Amino acid sequence: MLKIKLKKFVDNGWNWRLQQGYPHDKFFNDSNTNLYECFNQTPQSIIDFAEEKFSKYTLTMIKQPPGQFVPIHKDKYYLFRKKHKLENNKDIVRYCIFLEDWKPGHYFEIDEKPVVGWSAGDIEVLRPGIYHRSANAGTELKYTAQITGLLY
Repeated sequence: MLKIKLKKFVDNGWNWRLQQGYPHDKFFNDSNTNLYECFNQTPQSIIDFAEEKFSKYTLTMIKQPPGQFVPIHKDKYYLFRKKHKLENNKDIVRYCIFLEDWKPGHYFEIDEKPVVGWSAGDIEVLRPGIYHRSANAGTELKYTAQITGLLY
């Protein structure tokens, strides 16, 4: 598993924006898919890692409150493709970085495989076309960061 060394994450001074996880259906809607995103801001160690590994990239952080879900989906990489004028997802990769150690009730799933018990700095690789989902059934906020881009 890939890993990045992180300092203790502190949720202070970030520009969080309320969003909803998609897709919506009869079970998932605006009331249970709330999350907060912060675009192009992450801890410096993630920026340094992205500069070293990616030729082009965008950064996002996600704060998922308890009781909220991101339903199963495949990423479309809209922002990255728009920013870099790319037609398809073929060579794009997304690194999902856990900003804190796993806490009870925090859940991530990739290609029908559960991911739990992570440590701060652990990285899961999301390639195009892979289904994944996220849930926070715990009692504390769940924080992740994403680097989306083209590897060197």
